[in-house]
Formats: sequence, structure tokens, C-alpha cells
Amino acid sequence: MEAKNADFIPRRQAPRYPRPGGGASASVKMDVERSPYPHLTSPVPFSPDPFLRRLLPALCLLSLWLVSCNPSFDPIHLPLEMTFSDLASGQTIEPTSLHGKLVLLNLWAAWSPATAKELPELVAINEKFSRKGLITLGVCLDDAPPAGLLVFAERHGILYPLVRPGPRTLDLIEPMETIPYTILLDAHGKILARFRGPFKPRDLREAIEKNL
Repeated sequence: MEAKNADFIPRRQAPRYPRPGGGASASVKMDVERSPYPHLTSPVPFSPDPFLRRLLPALCLLSLWLVSCNPSFDPIHLPLEMTFSDLASGQTIEPTSLHGKLVLLNLWAAWSPATAKELPELVAINEKFSRKGLITLGVCLDDAPPAGLLVFAERHGILYPLVRPGPRTLDLIEPMETIPYTILLDAHGKILARFRGPFKPRDLREAIEKNL
């Protein structure tokens, strides 16, 4: 499913990540562009309140804890190489620690206007469907410092967990040529729907309701 106004990722800027075993020939390209605003000075001003700056990582960890300890749902079983790390702490997230029926991966970057456009709907979708078994993960492809990204998330009311992709995660969900890019998976990692660029709210909601 495609949408207009997506931010396309130039392939010439794709960084290389080494595969296990090392060597230049074993590297793999990922379509991830480095942020043109590495410190987010203009689009995302830092909060002047030092207490709030310290509180944001705690809120991020709390959101992760809430989606990882719901006893009414079974553990999620994603492919072993589909790994994530918490944006605030850098700690690896074990997919089996997440409990739910569906996983919604939203790949985003703070420098992308198209990302900001769809965030209100993502926040609303997470609020409505999380109690029914939807796990929403904001997969950050922006290499700006975590503190600035967390302020960006706070300004947009994001309460679902924010993560960075592991070394092989983007390989498993290719092709990916735009930001934002949203993928709906079942509890075993099967891709149910792809939304290239800003999604249409009705289409995403229908896909979620159909599979919950």
C-alpha cells in the first residue's frame, strides 16, 4: 500500500553493517539515510526543564514494561534475527518478552515531515487497540542523539515504545524505500500488510481489526 508525500531514502547514502563473520564482502547495505539535522536544533527544541529531560527516558521504559507484561496474551515469537534495542537505554529487547496478538512496526525519523504527519493517528491507534493485543513499536531510523528524539516523541504525545533496529532487522522487512514505512505482523512474525509512506488511517485500522 503506497501513499504520497513519502520521504524517499537515497540508496547512495546507505551505510554498511557487517554480517557475522566479518569482512567487507560480508557487509550488507541498508536503506537508511543519515539525518540532515544531527542535533535537531531547529525542528525539535530541547525542553528547558531538567526534570522533564530525566523523566522522558523513564516514561519510555514504562511504556515498554506495559506492553511486555500483559498476562492475558501469549508471548510474541518474531524471527530470531529481528531484534531491537530500547531508544532510551540502549538495552536489547527480547521479542518473547512482548505479549500480544499483532505487532505494528512504524519506521520513522524526526527529520521526516511525512513522519510527523501520521503520528497523531498512530497515537490514537495505539490507544484504541493496545488493550486488545496490538503492540506498537516506533522503530527509529534517525541517528540523532536519543535525548532529542525523546523530546520529539514527547511533543507528539507518543507513549508506545521507541526502539532502534538490530543489525539484521531491516534485511528481514525489505524492500523499504520510504520513510515513514509501517508494517503489520502477526504474533509469529508473518507480514500481514505493508504501508509505504504515510498510511491511510482507514486502511491501517481495517487491517488491524481484521487480524485481531
